[in-house]
Amino acid sequence: MSELPSLGEVTQLREACRTVAGPEWEDENGHVNVQHFYAFHIRGSEVEMGRIGVTEDYRTTRGCGVFSVEQHLRFFDEVRIGEEISAHLRWVERGDKVFHAVSIIVNHSTGRVANTLEMLEAHVDLGTRRARAIPDDLAARIDEELSVHSALAWQVPLNGSMGVRGRVQS
Repeated sequence: MSELPSLGEVTQLREACRTVAGPEWEDENGHVNVQHFYAFHIRGSEVEMGRIGVTEDYRTTRGCGVFSVEQHLRFFDEVRIGEEISAHLRWVERGDKVFHAVSIIVNHSTGRVANTLEMLEAHVDLGTRRARAIPDDLAARIDEELSVHSALAWQVPLNGSMGVRGRVQS
């Protein structure tokens, strides 16, 4: 496994969302339960999808959306109730119909990366329910993010089994 990025490195990425872990998130082990981490990753990812243009209006007017193809959740440190966390999305690569990204949750109370959700997502025609080429305007916005993120000096830990086939060079 590659070395985990620091809090300072991860916060070079735009913050998608932030919260304090509430008592309703606690499990029987006295820390945040996996379902709440997963939901927080999804919440942050949806914010980032909206920022690049995948919104309700996009789904309605273009008839397309994004479906999860594969996901991998990894835990590096626990989060306890009352600790402050944020989610940040790092773009990894893009193909004609799919993209690869990682959501990173950092714990501001401890200064450490808590966990990551690595994802492979497909751009989908909502009528046919099949993968469809990412339109040029959306691809350009993803490529802008990829350009900024690939210039960062730190690497996000990847599981090594996921990736884009037929990768598009940005």
